[in-house]
Amino acid sequence: MKAVTAILLAAGEGRRMVSRKQKVMHPLCGRPIIEWVMRSVQRHIIERPVTVIGYDGESVKDYFGKDSTYVYQASADSTAEALRAGLSAVSADKGYVLVIAGNLPLISDGTVTALLDAAKKGSASRLICLSENVTLIVAAYCFELRAIRECLDRSVDSIEQCVGALRKDGRMVVDVYAPEIEGIEVDTREDLWCCSEIMRREINAAHMRAGVTFIDPNTAYIDADVKIGMDTVIHPNVELLGNTVIGEGCTLHSGCRLESTKVGNNCVLDAVVGIEAEVADGAKIGPFVRLRPNSHIGAGCKIGNFVEVKNSTVGEKTSIAHLTYVGDADVGSKVNMGCGTVFVNYDGFKKHRTTVGNNVFLGCQTALVAPVKVGDDVYTGAGSVITDDIPNGALAMARCRQENKEGWVEKYRERKRK
Repeated sequence: MKAVTAILLAAGEGRRMVSRKQKVMHPLCGRPIIEWVMRSVQRHIIERPVTVIGYDGESVKDYFGKDSTYVYQASADSTAEALRAGLSAVSADKGYVLVIAGNLPLISDGTVTALLDAAKKGSASRLICLSENVTLIVAAYCFELRAIRECLDRSVDSIEQCVGALRKDGRMVVDVYAPEIEGIEVDTREDLWCCSEIMRREINAAHMRAGVTFIDPNTAYIDADVKIGMDTVIHPNVELLGNTVIGEGCTLHSGCRLESTKVGNNCVLDAVVGIEAEVADGAKIGPFVRLRPNSHIGAGCKIGNFVEVKNSTVGEKTSIAHLTYVGDADVGSKVNMGCGTVFVNYDGFKKHRTTVGNNVFLGCQTALVAPVKVGDDVYTGAGSVITDDIPNGALAMARCRQENKEGWVEKYRERKRK
């Protein structure tokens, strides 16, 4: 049996979080807190969920868009009022409705199933989590629609008062018991940290069960939507965020922070920051490399220390050894860039692109002033400032010829002594 819908309670200001942000929108292992709750109910409902919003409600609407129906609760002082507001968006008069607080990220799919199954035995069910010292009634319920609407017509201020009223009327409310951790409500930063520790441990353990090695799983921060191939090794102090995908047989050394970045098979990364970038098979990158959005690194490339790539495509087996900026460029395969190569992509008004062909050797401190095209099999002299296109097979030099003035130093020093 499925519920008609779920009502998620997310109107509270959450002052104990000490934040201008709605508490259910604080990130937890790559997802807002409330998204964890929404995912736990999605397969159990027929219609899209109803989210009761108030303080900073627009941030919730902006994130979920059309995936939810929204109603405003003017004052978050009463959970009964929140439920009344939520039910105003439910047109069905038969069936069941789940009611769950939006700050319960650890509630499991199995517990939601148990709430639904228990509610079928009567008019409602509620979640209870037990700890060693206290019995905690958690803000998670399932109600038969007619019964809860009749109850809310009375003068009740909380959902728990609704439960009491139903029982007073002789209606059955079944208590469902779950582990203590499922009842952790995120009301403070400490709660958020506690949930993060629990989730991160499970995320890392799941990757290990799938064939990933962690040198120290306690210092690896992996978001929930990250995918990692088997036989990949994750060293300490690695962050994999967003929708990052790591292939098989890779090694990620300390200092890597990848956000929504795709890495192919058998790659080695060392202290690499990558944001919305893509790295093909067999690339070796780092240390101290930054891959900015829309950077595509070809198979077998070698990118060394203090290199930045931005909005560029780098062909396979290209070597960018050190101290280089590649911006707004299309670089061919088997290119060698000498130390200090710079793609000068900005003229003060607009960004321009540079094209570099295959089998090109760029001498140290070559500056390519965009827009410019470098053909195949081209060499540039060290220190050249390239402002014009270079045809295939040419050697380009753009610098003044060296001139030695013998005896100049002694004459200069003699003038200073006078």
